[in-house]
Formats: sequence, C-alpha cells, structure tokens
Amino acid sequence: MRAIALAVTFALLLSPAVAARTDWASLALKYKQVLVRYPTDPHARYSLAMVYAHEGQLLEGWRELESLGKHLGPNQQQFATDVISEADSILRRSPNDVLIRYRRAFALYFLGQKDPARIEFEKIVAIEPTHSWSLGYLGYGYMDRGDLNQAIDLWERGIKADPNNSVLHYVLGLAYTRKGELKKAARHIAAAYKDRTLYEYVKGKGK
Repeated sequence: MRAIALAVTFALLLSPAVAARTDWASLALKYKQVLVRYPTDPHARYSLAMVYAHEGQLLEGWRELESLGKHLGPNQQQFATDVISEADSILRRSPNDVLIRYRRAFALYFLGQKDPARIEFEKIVAIEPTHSWSLGYLGYGYMDRGDLNQAIDLWERGIKADPNNSVLHYVLGLAYTRKGELKKAARHIAAAYKDRTLYEYVKGKGK
C-alpha cells in the first residue's frame, strides 16, 4: 500500500494540472504537506525548493536543496538526470509549465550544463517576461558566460518589474562596480542594504 501511495503522490507532483497553477503559495503548502507524510520524498522536496526559488525565498530554497543533497548522497547526478527526462516528457504536453521548467533549468545547471540551463530560463522569461526572479536567474546565466552587459540589462528589467528586489539591487551594485560606474553601484548597494536580512547576510560572509 505504501508503494501505491508513493506512486500516486509522485504522479500528482509531476502532473501538469498541478504544476501549471499560478498560486505559488498554495503549491508550497501542497509540497510541505506531502513532506509531512513522506519526509524523504526527493521530488516533493525539489519541487518545494523550486517554488521557493521562483518566489525569491532563496535561503529557504537553499535549505531544501541542502537537505535533498544529503538525502540523495552519491545519487544526486542520477536524480538531476531523471528530473530532466521527466521534464522533457511533461513539457511536450505543457510547454508553458513554469515550475517544470524551473525543475529542468536548475537540474541542468547542477550537471554543469550552463548554456542549456540559460536557454531554459530564456524560455521561462518568454512565458513570464516581467517576473523579476526569472529575469534575475537568466542574468546569472549571462554572467556565467562573461556577458556583463546583458546580465545588467536583465537585472535592470528585473528591478523595473520589482523595485524592491534587494538581491537584484545587490548584484547590480557589484556589476556596476566591475564596470567602474560607481555612482550607479552605490545607488543599487544602498537600495539593497535597506533589506536588513540581506545586509546581515552579506556582512556575515566577510567574517
């Protein structure tokens, strides 16, 4: 019976009807409830981490990924490969499923396939062109390629969509510092540090 219950849960977690929902808070609650019943379910934990990533709850998402990594151990690469394969199947039916695309993009990045991950975020941004966090992740993809100007353009679009995104203000501050545009850098760093959680985190990293 437990095997049947897990199979049904797995099917629900990956079904397009669930993933296509735009109520991200409800999705987070759903995956939390699954994890109460099945705390070692890797797909529920990974999906919860992706919901957090989409919503900009970076520390929460990172904690879920850390927990998942400890649980998977040496099977992390196989899990990421399976995520990509499952995503490919679902996206043939539901190409605008943002959660599944997040699952695929982060799995690709984990496997070191940075260009395919960036291309996946290009597709996500085409679906939700004013979502600041998706623009932010796509900007990181261009930063990885050494394209600082394109990264800045995307992060500026993210700030336009959400002027209170302190993380994007912070990375813009660093990017403008690298370009020697110090006035712009100072303005964005000052905006970022209004978020005391981010400020304490950044200052704590220097200790």
